[in-house]
Amino acid sequence: MTVRLDTTTEKTVLLDVDGTLCDNVPRLLDYIDDECGVALTRDAITEWSFSVPGTDLDIGDLIRRALDERPEWFLLGMEPIAGAAEAARWLDHQGHTVRIATHRPPESHPLTAQWLDEHEIPHDGIIQEVPQNKGRLDGDLLIDDYHINVGNALAAGKAAGLFVQPYSDPTRCSEAVVAETWSKMLSEFGRQQPAPRELTG
Repeated sequence: MTVRLDTTTEKTVLLDVDGTLCDNVPRLLDYIDDECGVALTRDAITEWSFSVPGTDLDIGDLIRRALDERPEWFLLGMEPIAGAAEAARWLDHQGHTVRIATHRPPESHPLTAQWLDEHEIPHDGIIQEVPQNKGRLDGDLLIDDYHINVGNALAAGKAAGLFVQPYSDPTRCSEAVVAETWSKMLSEFGRQQPAPRELTG
């Protein structure tokens, strides 16, 4: 299933945060280096169950620890993914409802809302309790970086876009729109880019 977002028909668009709107990996790598003394690269994290060498911890464990111990430093220090704010503004301008659907714990949502405001990413609210299966959420389209979430949305009859990261597996959700940039993602859902101006003189 696919949808076009450049129409007058209002849609509810569900946007993930980590790996979709914000680039959480650099902050995570800093935390791992600080806490574990292990220097990793982005490409090393090929799945969220990746075990950090020399520890009995995986990436998920360390994210939870960072959220518990240093939430402001961890969450507010992340940078937006290029084009994320522009994409959210375009969706808003088209008249769509934009809801944030993240598996971050609910107690972190005020910091997430602060981060969204600071980076001028418009939205119509953060869903407080997101089920493990995002396909159960009300909405027409999910854009997420995790292929399992995208696959669940497709199975529930929604349209879906996979924002590709090193740990994403596009083969697990072949019916989704797959893109590595927001420009590509939105063009696949119908946004028209203005024609380039011809140079004169």
